[in-house]
Amino acid sequence: MDHTIEVEDLAVTYRSFGSKPVVALRGVSLRADAGDIVGVLGPNGSGKSSLLSVLAGSLTPSRGRACVLGQPATARALLATVGYQPEGSLPFPWCTPLAFLQRIAALLGEPFRLSRPRLEALLERVGLADVARTRKVGKLSTGMAQRLGLAAALVSDPRVLLLDEPTSGLDPDGSLMVIDLLRQRAQAGGTVVLASHHLQEVEQICTRVVMLHAGAKVAEGTLDELLGTEQLELIVEGVATDRVEVVRQAVAAVGGRVVHAGRRREHLFALFRRWRGEDHKQ
Repeated sequence: MDHTIEVEDLAVTYRSFGSKPVVALRGVSLRADAGDIVGVLGPNGSGKSSLLSVLAGSLTPSRGRACVLGQPATARALLATVGYQPEGSLPFPWCTPLAFLQRIAALLGEPFRLSRPRLEALLERVGLADVARTRKVGKLSTGMAQRLGLAAALVSDPRVLLLDEPTSGLDPDGSLMVIDLLRQRAQAGGTVVLASHHLQEVEQICTRVVMLHAGAKVAEGTLDELLGTEQLELIVEGVATDRVEVVRQAVAAVGGRVVHAGRRREHLFALFRRWRGEDHKQ
């Protein structure tokens, strides 16, 4: 079976005149399929951004192979099927958000006249409809610029999304928007690769995780594979506090031990969803 993303023995070395070469990636391999949300984790300088840049076709590896949708990552045919949100400031700071997206659409070959209604809907989706025609890109707040960068990555309705710290600078409302949007993309058969420092968000949405350190892959797998233990977790409701000892005795009778008994905590995102009046279904 062909994988949506295939990376084999990928190495990247940055060289500059008069300076010692810097090795960013050291023999990294990974695969991702339709429906996957892959989280790339690691400290600063571990190679996360370099990996995404290679997959986006904007960086040529020193060694190895990177294929997206069966083609080399540098293939021009991928321009409209891969959406990329790098870190950093946005271009065209003199444009309004709508004009900015129209420029991106034009670069992808879409006429302004045909793309405008869809781009307006996209700005609505990322919460920028109110400033779509009034604010300049260079005057957007950090969170607004991050939302616009995500919208730019979605302009072509890509099959593959590559996102570098997509929730950096966002408030909880913006983070929830990103999480919901990425889940929808994956459920529709898209593939998402994201680099992130927000571990709680990665736990909530990623189907697989790749951990990098000093440019090398040190771990990869599903969250169950990486975080699972030999302990059996039982979630029980309807047991009064004064009956917990009965449960302990029942577990002991079959050779086990209750490690913890107390109220189960939910994620802060669940609480925030309720504040917004949404059902928490995850």
